Amino acid sequence: MRNPLSSILTPSEQKALLFLLVCFFAGFLLNKLGFPAVSPLGANKEHTDLQSFEDSLQTDVVPIIDIRTASLEELTLLPGIGEKRAAAIIEHRNRTPFQNVNEIMLIKGIGVKTYEKMRPMLLVFGSDTPIDKNAKDSTGSSQSDKEAKSGKESIKKADLTTMVNLNSATLEQLCTLVGIGPAKAQAILDYRAENGSFSAIEDIMKVKGIGPATFAKNKDRLEI
Repeated sequence: MRNPLSSILTPSEQKALLFLLVCFFAGFLLNKLGFPAVSPLGANKEHTDLQSFEDSLQTDVVPIIDIRTASLEELTLLPGIGEKRAAAIIEHRNRTPFQNVNEIMLIKGIGVKTYEKMRPMLLVFGSDTPIDKNAKDSTGSSQSDKEAKSGKESIKKADLTTMVNLNSATLEQLCTLVGIGPAKAQAILDYRAENGSFSAIEDIMKVKGIGPATFAKNKDRLEI
């Protein structure tokens, strides 16, 4: 019996057609038997990587920061908080432990707007209501007034002759210096937090409100 394709296809073309038909039926049979289809080289890997990335986005968790115990690195994760402000937070809590989460606004440079941005990442304890540092209570005293009064009450007369290390002194210790009250003591702490350790005792005069006269009165008690 004569092959009907001989009149339209050459022997080579007939072989190629037969090969394609065999491949088609082999693929059809494998698919029916449950074998997965083969994707182009690299397609499976790209799909897997994309899926993994999407899964990671869906499982990302916003870190919750406890300002009472967080490390400097953890505090820098908060919006608007760099290393200097993180260091100031740690220094403040070492001096005066936080009683409410909103007391973070007692740190210089952290106001209501910054607090509102970071609040979703803060562990809430005590009050969560933004505070006004200058708001007066029923006695007519503001938060700043209370802090100043507390600083003055904590000064001990016996400390008036002890050496004061500008790089480690607390607010209370700084207040024992002649002409240095709570406000100027806090200014020294703020300067230290923003600019790093003092390199010489004369650097205290770089703090706003402290001049040569005040330095002269205290230089014999200052050290670094």
